[in-house]
Amino acid sequence: MTRGTGLRRPGEGGFSLVELMVVLVFISIGVLALSSVQVTSFTDVYATGRYTRALDLAQTRMETARAVGYSLAQSDSGSVDGFTWLCLVDSGGVALKRVTTTVSWTDKRGARSVRLMNLISAR
Repeated sequence: MTRGTGLRRPGEGGFSLVELMVVLVFISIGVLALSSVQVTSFTDVYATGRYTRALDLAQTRMETARAVGYSLAQSDSGSVDGFTWLCLVDSGGVALKRVTTTVSWTDKRGARSVRLMNLISAR
């Protein structure tokens, strides 16, 4: 058994410090790219959740107007949890009322809104 001096001899395996540093740079670039994707995904999921909440609120207000019927349907507005809604009821023709519900909110991308329209008949 012979003891080595710690130096690599030609033909022996192993990595140099420069090779290891290059590999670490490539790994760190990959990790940074993945973290960027994670942050973008988080903000998109949050924005989609807010849009879904606004759409749910608009549908609820629309169903409320439909539930009271043709003769009692009337315009109203309000706000809840950072969302403001406006439900307009106007004439949509003979024996028809047009119900337009708009829900607005603000997020990191700016002012956003969703609008639903429906008709209520006299029958």
